[in-house]
Amino acid sequence: MLKTNPHDHRVYRIKLDELRRLVETLGVEVVGEFVQTRHRPFARYHIGSGKVKELRRYVEKHGIDLVVFYNILRSSQKLNLIRALGCDVVDRYEVTLEIFDRMASDNLSKLQIEAARLEKLAPYFKLEASVRYHNERAFFRSMGEYAYHSQLRELTRRQARIREQIRALKKEKRQRIRKRRRLGYPLVCISGFYNAGKTSLFNALTGDTKLVSPQPFTTLSSKYQRRYIDAETTLLFIDTIGFVIDLDPRLIKSFELNLEDIRSADLVLLLLEITDPPLTLRIKLSEGVRLLTEIGVPRDRIIIVFNKIDLTPDPPEVVGERIGLERLGLPWTAVSAKKRINLDGLLHIITERLKQIREAPQIEQEKVAAVEQG
Repeated sequence: MLKTNPHDHRVYRIKLDELRRLVETLGVEVVGEFVQTRHRPFARYHIGSGKVKELRRYVEKHGIDLVVFYNILRSSQKLNLIRALGCDVVDRYEVTLEIFDRMASDNLSKLQIEAARLEKLAPYFKLEASVRYHNERAFFRSMGEYAYHSQLRELTRRQARIREQIRALKKEKRQRIRKRRRLGYPLVCISGFYNAGKTSLFNALTGDTKLVSPQPFTTLSSKYQRRYIDAETTLLFIDTIGFVIDLDPRLIKSFELNLEDIRSADLVLLLLEITDPPLTLRIKLSEGVRLLTEIGVPRDRIIIVFNKIDLTPDPPEVVGERIGLERLGLPWTAVSAKKRINLDGLLHIITERLKQIREAPQIEQEKVAAVEQG
């Protein structure tokens, strides 16, 4: 990691530990860490040339197969690092995509992952081909200019094919969303960071038995299930893809179809693990709210939900004070999906919030009418 804030002595550690967990999920053994502090990244390698030499000696001494960067690398930096270190180099974006790829089980998820991978790596493939074929000339049995342009054409065709397939699927997705809307059920989307227990909460609220796994990003394609509340209310719950700290905007864009569910929801539950340390909770809370608002979810449709209260000795109110929850001004509650604790309380908050949202336009119209009459 290149740490650009010299005064950061804690947050960078949380982010680096998160990267370690993601890498170990892929079955890769982590044998060392390197952190360099500098206000700005270097152009050639992202880290300094002295640190690259130090890293090269470590790679050779320990027989390292892979170097993983927390920072997002440019194509030229990735290529320069591979040549300088003599082993493969990937960044956090590529690690996350690889986990997505291994967890994907449906065609839509695989297409979105392939689109994201090509968007990230297409400049690298072009640069690598350009360097490889730079000194050769187009001639019989040559691997020069002809091969270079042939690779570029194939890459462009693949991207165009995938975009066309995703466009068709997006059209179908929006039609399904409109059909669900016509059913009249309020939509409640369960969002949050991976391993927070989103699918466990989905199962607990709906009585479903969707796969629950300690592996991150088990849910890549949205799941839907109805829950009868009373004679007047039936809710449609949606379980969707999880977040990760410092989620790259290109990954968000690549999973546009999943985000349609979040944007179209009447309410969005932002699920967090109450067992996380206070600083981690603060980071995830602010990141989660920021991501949801950037996606297009109004703040008045967000409910904060802490999960796993059966695993912490501290009352939820104390945890809320530690992380400054009241400053956000958002409704919140705490549950245990596994032990089925306070699920009725969560459902009560959901139904009350839905009533307020439905009544808000009517109240606004009454205010306008009163002003016009006055």
